[in-house]
Amino acid sequence: MKEKYNIDVTLLSSGKMALFNSYLPGKKHEPRRQRLIEEVYREIATDEPIPEGRYYLQLELGGEVIGEGCDFSTPTVKYIFKK
Repeated sequence: MKEKYNIDVTLLSSGKMALFNSYLPGKKHEPRRQRLIEEVYREIATDEPIPEGRYYLQLELGGEVIGEGCDFSTPTVKYIFKK
């Protein structure tokens, strides 16, 4: 996202679940950066598993535009993880 859109994503969520939050103390979510998004979702979404046959997640992004220090706004992103 940094290279293609010039944005720094600091928050990634799906519904009410924060999949990544760079502002947590001790960089608690930092190990999640190296993992697949669907793996992180499955790990933390014990009450709302991905329905059988679904191949995507709807993601909300938060962060700032690099060099400008202002927040950005994007539509919901459809993340496809398998077909």
